[in-house]
Amino acid sequence: MKEDVKVAPHGGITRRGLLKWTGLTALGTAALGTTACAGFNETDLAETGEGAEEDQGTWIPCSCWADCGSKGFNKALVKNGEVVRMGTDQTHEDSPDCPQMRACARGRSLRGMIFGADRIKYPMKRKNWQPGGGENAHGELRGRDEWERISWDEALDLIAGEIKRVLDTYGNEGILLPGGVPQRLGDFDIGRMMYLMGGCLEQNGAVSSGAWTEMAKLIGLTEDTNDRMDLRTSELIVLWASNPAWSRAGLPTYDYMQCKEAGTRFVSVDVWYNATARALTDEFIAVRPGTDTAMLLGMSHVLLTQDDPATNPLIDWDFLDRCTIGFDADHMPEGADPKDNYKDYVLGTYDGQPKDPAWASEICGAPAEAIEKLALEIARTERCALIMSPAPARTGSGAQLCQALLSFGAMAGIIGKPGCCAASDCGHAWMQGGWKQLHEGGTYLGCFLKDTVAGPEYVENPLSYKKVNVNQMWTSIVNEEPYIGVDGNTYDNPAHLIYDRHENFLNQGPATMLGIEAYRKMDTVIAQNLVMTTTCKYADIVLPISSMWERYGIFEQAYREQLLWTSQVVEPLFECRSDMDVALELADRLGVDKKALCPEDDPQAVFNTVAAAKVLNEDNETWDNLVTITEDDLAELGVTGTPQEGRVPILELKRDGLYTIERTPDDGRNFVPFKEFREDPEGNPLNTESGKLEIYCRAASEKVHGWGFAELDPIAKYVPPTEGYEETFANWETKEKGEYPFQIPSLHILRHSHSTFANVPNLREAFDHPLYMNNLDAERLGMETGETVLITSKWGRCLRPLLVTETVMPGVLGMGQGAWVEIDEETGIDMAGSMNVLCGPNVTTTGFQSWNTCICKVEKWDGEPLVPDYLWDAREVFEEE
Repeated sequence: MKEDVKVAPHGGITRRGLLKWTGLTALGTAALGTTACAGFNETDLAETGEGAEEDQGTWIPCSCWADCGSKGFNKALVKNGEVVRMGTDQTHEDSPDCPQMRACARGRSLRGMIFGADRIKYPMKRKNWQPGGGENAHGELRGRDEWERISWDEALDLIAGEIKRVLDTYGNEGILLPGGVPQRLGDFDIGRMMYLMGGCLEQNGAVSSGAWTEMAKLIGLTEDTNDRMDLRTSELIVLWASNPAWSRAGLPTYDYMQCKEAGTRFVSVDVWYNATARALTDEFIAVRPGTDTAMLLGMSHVLLTQDDPATNPLIDWDFLDRCTIGFDADHMPEGADPKDNYKDYVLGTYDGQPKDPAWASEICGAPAEAIEKLALEIARTERCALIMSPAPARTGSGAQLCQALLSFGAMAGIIGKPGCCAASDCGHAWMQGGWKQLHEGGTYLGCFLKDTVAGPEYVENPLSYKKVNVNQMWTSIVNEEPYIGVDGNTYDNPAHLIYDRHENFLNQGPATMLGIEAYRKMDTVIAQNLVMTTTCKYADIVLPISSMWERYGIFEQAYREQLLWTSQVVEPLFECRSDMDVALELADRLGVDKKALCPEDDPQAVFNTVAAAKVLNEDNETWDNLVTITEDDLAELGVTGTPQEGRVPILELKRDGLYTIERTPDDGRNFVPFKEFREDPEGNPLNTESGKLEIYCRAASEKVHGWGFAELDPIAKYVPPTEGYEETFANWETKEKGEYPFQIPSLHILRHSHSTFANVPNLREAFDHPLYMNNLDAERLGMETGETVLITSKWGRCLRPLLVTETVMPGVLGMGQGAWVEIDEETGIDMAGSMNVLCGPNVTTTGFQSWNTCICKVEKWDGEPLVPDYLWDAREVFEEE
């Protein structure tokens, strides 16, 4: 490979050399991105134009592993070993009932990442780092030192040596693995290896779902929304802080469009008038970040004060009586103070403050009239679905928000009925509705598709009780202060070695500037990835990892009714190896049982999962095998197994990459969460302390108290969060603004999924990354669209071009999350606009991140204006000749 590629003066691959090597020169540099805004259109999929015919290449289903929740479907046209075009689903005719699994702009731009200039090409070591810890580390140079190329053997020997040294000196908790340690197919590598060696220190704390991760289990309100066919029967859908058109750019918005076609009315409640609201909604209500609980309390007050069972029935008293606990003094759990009920809190019976719309409006910003109107409209609509993204639960008061949604939904009678729900959609399309809990064992991949293979034997982290919360991970290192383990005890953080795998948590976790300080205090930092992410930039040893396009493939859940089988597209580039290959090499050096680490190779593991997959028959009772397998198939795949009959030949499924269940509105599969519970709560109890929906949740209060992070009341109360709206004022009574007068939530934007795709030039060019500001605020500050501004929070500073718009409410800013940190070492300012430079490690009740409650100030920038980031140089690392 090296002989075929021209080497730049510093030993790297030139841009033209890379294009030539990957066969993209004839398509031009725009082909590196192939976004919808960069030369891609549907004719690329047709058999027209040069090189488009099937006999001039092979379409291969290819993975899009970014954690956006969309689960779109991508295909790569490979000709002579080179990817020349991107495609998407054509496995069946497109229809509203059975839509094709389309790729989005991000998925179509995968070539820009995989064949980009900033691929890590070979193992590297930071020049001034040496093993042994202490002064050998020169940690202050992390992020600004030079790199030198080393061999794989040298890199692995250094890593194994440092792991042994740290284990011997500081014990297993001296090794920190940020980002969590999944053990699903394709991910059980370095983390599993450390578990087998006695454990490691790792983090805990919810990410995508915020407080929902814990609260849903405790209060009984799950993250299930209704099946998409059932939602078409809804008369009203309220999308609360939900913008799937940007955050899940696949089928969710299309499904909502089918609801709209069926006559459903939409209302959006959000901090900004987003793309989904513009496409769907009939009404928009603006609400300040972190104040959603206040608005729901105001809506509850409306129902309580205007309900009359005879003349104006608004409250579902029957459901509250049979299925909930804690709503009023007559339905409290044993031992609880009757005064601590939700109804009396909302009415202000004991604290003297009615939580009426006027009270709520002062906090949340929505007009009192709009709060009242929405409450009445929901309560008076027979089929209403209130669907909330996890975003409001990623705030300092997110736990209270989960309780408030449950309480209002139960009052309004929108739980457990067709066309109704009050739930979080999890933020992931593949989890959004359609889940039918069939208790037949196995791991369920979807509503009508299942997999009975449990995968490799689960290995528990022997140090799992010592997990450090994400909000204390960096502070416990930098400030040398104890952290609270998941068992409620406090521990010192003795981390001296950080091992970053296929994540970018230094960039994506809260308090990035503190994280950089923590990294610079380490003896050793190891990172492995396919591109030079922020975690790689601040490491000592960096390993080049193959992408999913360069591996055997994987079988997984796609959207609600699809299974996806992706395959290898190209051979591994440069000197890249897979994560598991690295783990197995280290296992040899560290004396770890390789069979326990990796029981089966990828082809066998994937085959086992495919062979075990089942499809629910039309009787909704019996199951068929998904695939037919013959002896010839086993030989072709190079695996061991048993022939069987199924719905589709296994090699055909591997070629097509996608299996879809066809749906119709009358197929009897319209999943409605809590339907059985509503009909018979005693016969179908929930997995809560009382078996009911817990408006008063003692278990949540006690669990949070046991953790020691913060206190949580058993009922939903409005508690001003740390860095919430109230903190933007120096004086709340006079409404005098303070040092940090703006709120700034983290937005999911089109150019990247979290930090994945953040380095792709064409996505940067197609979709900008500005600071959004309301025109009234801009006029007051004398700022205009396009000028560079400085954003400052309690935790860091960054620069962004300004975009003045009426779509964001006054006093609130907006900025996308995921940009790769680019710190100017002289000023300490982030030039890239990374949200986690601004977000702090604010401790929350159940230990989730409070990304959407952050306060800041904005000033004009008197330095050089920012150059558009699509013109920035790639993070290309060169080798000396």
